[in-house]
Amino acid sequence: MLLRSTAQGRRFLISKHALQRMGERGIDEEDVEKCALLGKVIESQDHGDDIKLLLQSMDSEGQDFYMIVALRHPEPSIIVTVCRFLKDVWGDQGSFRKR
Repeated sequence: MLLRSTAQGRRFLISKHALQRMGERGIDEEDVEKCALLGKVIESQDHGDDIKLLLQSMDSEGQDFYMIVALRHPEPSIIVTVCRFLKDVWGDQGSFRKR
């Protein structure tokens, strides 16, 4: 998978918006890197110029979060934003979430 290979070489960018949201939500760069390498793909969006993936993972404190990644090739993929799950929007499907 394109994202996994770019994550292994840390060949992705974190947008200014994502960095701001990470700070607000207590999610650090190591959590984002782990999500890129091992996170579960919970949704794919294929419209516009690139494919966007929603990936779910846990931070270093065991709290769920997800991030949206715009896949681009040959340019680096971009972490667009990083979010916590809102119970009103996301249902618990066992080991992953679904809207």
